[in-house]
Amino acid sequence: MQLPGSTFTCEVPDGWSETREPGCVIAAAPTGQLGFAANAVLRESRIEQRPDSLAAVCQANLRAVHEMPGALVTQVEALELHGVEHRRIWMLCPATSEEIHGNILSLLSIQDLTVVGGAVAELTVTQPLIEWTPNDRCQGILETLQAMPSAERVLPPTTADVRAPALDEWASRRDGLPRENLSVIRPPSLVLQAEPFTLNEEAATYITKPVSRAFTPLTDEARAELTAYDLVDANGAFNARAYWYADHMITGAAWTITVEAPTPREFQFWVTDTTTVFVAPHPEEPGKKLLGYCPSNDIFRLAIAWVEATPSWPLDVYLEIPAEQLQAKVERNQTPQLSGDVGEFVSQPWTPISLTDGDGQPHVSWIHTPYRGDAMLWSEMSKPNPQNLISLRQHPGAPLWLRLIATISNSEEQR
Repeated sequence: MQLPGSTFTCEVPDGWSETREPGCVIAAAPTGQLGFAANAVLRESRIEQRPDSLAAVCQANLRAVHEMPGALVTQVEALELHGVEHRRIWMLCPATSEEIHGNILSLLSIQDLTVVGGAVAELTVTQPLIEWTPNDRCQGILETLQAMPSAERVLPPTTADVRAPALDEWASRRDGLPRENLSVIRPPSLVLQAEPFTLNEEAATYITKPVSRAFTPLTDEARAELTAYDLVDANGAFNARAYWYADHMITGAAWTITVEAPTPREFQFWVTDTTTVFVAPHPEEPGKKLLGYCPSNDIFRLAIAWVEATPSWPLDVYLEIPAEQLQAKVERNQTPQLSGDVGEFVSQPWTPISLTDGDGQPHVSWIHTPYRGDAMLWSEMSKPNPQNLISLRQHPGAPLWLRLIATISNSEEQR
């Protein structure tokens, strides 16, 4: 079904409803699971046609994401469709629904932006993350966004007021086109199903080791914390609330994300079909931990936010490096002299991070940088490796956030 606006048009599946407002067209699926129907929103505005107009609109939208509680930008792409440059912004957003009793439902929103003939289109497709598969029909809507024939266009009634963008000079030189600075993306606010408990290290360990708790004496401070949260009685014995958490830790699929340097930190979570319990370092109180839970469909948003998998302009990085050089880079920032995308990646500070299962087996290991994304990390064990080389790969088509979701989801399906 064609969904025309003033200057742009796109296609949505047949049977979707259509609603029109000034400068905006909304299409929605007839039914939705979990209380949310997939939808597509096409907004159009007038804009001054400049070489950096698209970068300006994209950066303004990225700044505005911070006003959406809990929203997490996972990826920003520059691509060309129908002979015109586009931007594509991927986000995970929490929402609530009465059909799931007010529980959080994690939504995937993908926004496509383009500027043609003094008008900007912002096409946003949103659906529950658990219903999304790569290149499905909802995502396919974005591929259809294009300007209408010149004779059919009418300038939109609204005007986009955006300031000139702050550019990423290195990426702009590399691509020969304006590339906005993505460091304007700020960490998301912590939006959870319920307020987590703040515990000291001892109290958190006591809760996460339910099998051995009887053999671990509690100090007065730890017992007071757990008692205040109604997790133990005066003698330190678990009550029903504590057993609810313990049951997840015993029966759920256990995962740990570890930041290995410079200061080791762990984010632990235990996934069941419906609910995930987690223990994470407190973001504002050193030495304290958060004990909380979330619907299992929302753990991906929290985990990706915690590892700070912030978007960057994709690089084409493949590097084999001896383990000794990798250690020197991580610990002392000793940087090999390289050029191009690889050189830009190694010029950044490196932080090694890993995802392991309940048996301590690594599933994903990567190097994180502040501004140039993440590179998968592995050692080639299937063939002789006398030089002890470790490979790093940042593939533009396989971002870290998708790899984490796929790894955890596939493991759950195999249980």
